[in-house]
Amino acid sequence: MEIRIVIFLAFTSVTVIANTLAILVAYRLFSKAASRMTETMSEFQKSSETREWIASMHAAAERAKVITEATKVKFAEFDPVLSRAQENYRHTLVTLDSKFDQAAEKITTAARGVRDVVAKPAFSVATLAAGVTKVLEGMDGKE
Repeated sequence: MEIRIVIFLAFTSVTVIANTLAILVAYRLFSKAASRMTETMSEFQKSSETREWIASMHAAAERAKVITEATKVKFAEFDPVLSRAQENYRHTLVTLDSKFDQAAEKITTAARGVRDVVAKPAFSVATLAAGVTKVLEGMDGKE
């Protein structure tokens, strides 16, 4: 049983030491990062170029905001015009569709008329030829 206690205490000691080392490493890393951030911020405060750059970026952002607002207003004004144009376009398409349907109907009617004019005499000729053929066959059969 004593060996179990010794092993338990050894593992506990190793765990405590590992945790302590992890905390110390994390502390060192965070302290270095904080020092670098502090140095960088102090350079920003001291550098006039950086301040000028930030000011120019601010001015550019303000101009972009104004331009965006103006564009938004123009699009809002243009929306009714676009809606009217779309409605007119739709109406024109409906009218054209109707006219094309009427023209197609007229073409179909004319084609039927031409077919009837051509087919009627052809049918009559075919009927006559059939009649002549029957008469000739009838004559051949009587001889």
